[in-house]
Amino acid sequence: IVEKIRIIGDALDVEDKAAQLAEKVGADVDAAEAATEGVAERKKVLFVLSLQGGRVLASGTGSAADGIIKLAGGVNAVTDYPGYKQLTDEAVIEAAPDVILTMDRGGDDEAQADELLVHPAIAATPAGREGKVIRMDGAYLLGFGPRTASAVRDLSAALYGDAVAD
Repeated sequence: IVEKIRIIGDALDVEDKAAQLAEKVGADVDAAEAATEGVAERKKVLFVLSLQGGRVLASGTGSAADGIIKLAGGVNAVTDYPGYKQLTDEAVIEAAPDVILTMDRGGDDEAQADELLVHPAIAATPAGREGKVIRMDGAYLLGFGPRTASAVRDLSAALYGDAVAD
């Protein structure tokens, strides 16, 4: 994020302003990430991009979703592959997420959560049994821009509630 800000500042010939913003945003992201340092038990999070043909399209390692989960103090439930991939039902169950994270798509968010929770593989996980679904705006959650620290704080609060320091 900091590097993006500096590159854009260079391109717009406002290096000094970009340097100040980069420093502020970098410190803010670091502080947001540090807020979960005291959390003893990390939540396993399955980021579901979509349900395609009844199969879960989820995030593995090295993705934007993986990055935001880590910044918020969570653990990606899927570590066997990089990027996004359709999972078998068995892989979803084996991942055993505590929480399902997905993007708001507008409209009836409750129906979307219900669709996730009735999926047989998701229903068989701790997240499914407990009804733990977090929905956040996609651009806010995965944009990795100046609002990232706020997104990290919001996701941390949704994952850990009062256990997260302000």
